[in-house]
Amino acid sequence: MVADLRHDDFLQAEPAGPLESSQNQPSAVLTVEKLALSLAGKEILQQVDFSLSAIGVTSVIGPSGAGKSSLLRCLNGLESGWTGGVKIDGNDIRQWPGGWDQLRRHVGLIAQKPLVFNTSIRANVCFGLHGWRQRRRADGLVKASLQQAALWDEVADRLDAAATTLSVGQQQRLCIARAIAIKPKILLLDEPTASLDPLSKQLIEQSMLQLAQQIPLICVTHDLEQAQRLKGQVIFMCDGRVIEQAASDQFFRQPQQIETREFLRWSVCDCD
Repeated sequence: MVADLRHDDFLQAEPAGPLESSQNQPSAVLTVEKLALSLAGKEILQQVDFSLSAIGVTSVIGPSGAGKSSLLRCLNGLESGWTGGVKIDGNDIRQWPGGWDQLRRHVGLIAQKPLVFNTSIRANVCFGLHGWRQRRRADGLVKASLQQAALWDEVADRLDAAATTLSVGQQQRLCIARAIAIKPKILLLDEPTASLDPLSKQLIEQSMLQLAQQIPLICVTHDLEQAQRLKGQVIFMCDGRVIEQAASDQFFRQPQQIETREFLRWSVCDCD
């Protein structure tokens, strides 16, 4: 069971970077305008436009090669050669105080393959903490983060065990705990459950829905049934373009664009 914790219930500590803490501010709103990316002479993203509300899950779907993962990498600065505009809370991410490294403290990215450090479970969660107040209160933050990642009950009695001893599903949830421990404004997830067993997938989806009550999440997924379960918004991408964006129920029941209808027609998905 995922604990019913508010995002603001995490530590009353110094902010992760030079920006003010988001504790008493509205959650981030993301706006993307005319985002374009070319790599080795190939257009990966073409004039991408969309916006996100302050909370909730947005699922990004589409065929392989549509530019979905590249989009996430642009949003947190791992790809920096793009043109166009990306703003969080009205602030251009190209002008983020402290540069891309500080941006990535506020825009977390969870990859398909979990990457845990060869240290303890506790140390993994605390990896991004800075400042004596955060370190002094680390135990409370570790518990809160692991609870929101639906992992606390499984590791509470072995926090000093090596993170590499966890199963793949547990490691992925540990990566989520590590990302949310520094209180990001937005969390990006790139097929976070693609290679996991059904139980691990269910636990991660529960964690995502809980987190989405506090901050916006963007989840790239090839699992259309997962996109339905996560509800929220759905963005359909094809050939580096956003073809359609709509609320999940509307998207799957009444797609407006012919490209969307053809994609859903040939995809394995029960949309009833």
